[in-house]
Amino acid sequence: MKRILIIGMLLISFTSQAQFWFGPKFGTQIIIPQYQAKSHKDTFKISNNINWHAGIAMDYSTEGHFEVHTEIVYARINNRTRAKSLYPDQSLDNKTVNHFLTAPLMARVVFMKNSRFKVFVEAGPRLSWWLGGKGSIVSDETEENASVLGQAVDYDVLFLNEEMDEINTGDYNDKLIVTKPNRLQYALDFGVGWLFDITPSQRVIVDAKFSWAHSNMAFNEGVAFSNINEYKEDMEYRSHMLMISVAYMFGYNPALTTKGKSTSNVGGKKAKKYKR
Repeated sequence: MKRILIIGMLLISFTSQAQFWFGPKFGTQIIIPQYQAKSHKDTFKISNNINWHAGIAMDYSTEGHFEVHTEIVYARINNRTRAKSLYPDQSLDNKTVNHFLTAPLMARVVFMKNSRFKVFVEAGPRLSWWLGGKGSIVSDETEENASVLGQAVDYDVLFLNEEMDEINTGDYNDKLIVTKPNRLQYALDFGVGWLFDITPSQRVIVDAKFSWAHSNMAFNEGVAFSNINEYKEDMEYRSHMLMISVAYMFGYNPALTTKGKSTSNVGGKKAKKYKR
């Protein structure tokens, strides 16, 4: 009971001194795929990719050095699979762009707190929800039916809650069917950043984070193209990311707002009593 009271008093203290920050955020990320099968790189080229993210950032800060940071961000995570030129007639180039809603929850320690220009370090978990995706593929099989040599076939990612052996892939056109996806994915973020207070209620934040992914995209036994039989996409990979972003934040202090309302009400009561 004593501990609960102490924690309650600390929360009340933080609330009276705290300030909430909200604002838009955008940036870019370098995507670093890591395949579970070590032999993947023997057959396919693995390359890093670049894309962008954007959303809303939220901070909770106190007069001390501690802050809590979170955000809700739409992120584009792309990947590319290309066959190594082992044989003259081998052809494969598969490009995919997957869409995610991602939200980290990070503990932040701010240094040079009394300066307008501050630096910080942060760390915490990240949850991401796989919304869907699109892609285009060129392979030996697609080129057999293509009217133009090298013409790509576009496809959409389709999630189905069925076993793959129960699905007739011929019922679908231009789909990458995924029956065992990891739609909720986990990562651990570490970052550093710079914070500049423009005014007491406006600030700009620049941060760089490394996101260490822990979840593969899907299980390979639940992945198949609807109209491509020879090539099987390897979805047992995770996407680590180096993220750089900028946020413009607006501050709000609920303690000051409450204080202003309280003063106004007291003044109103005194005025009414004096009038009588």
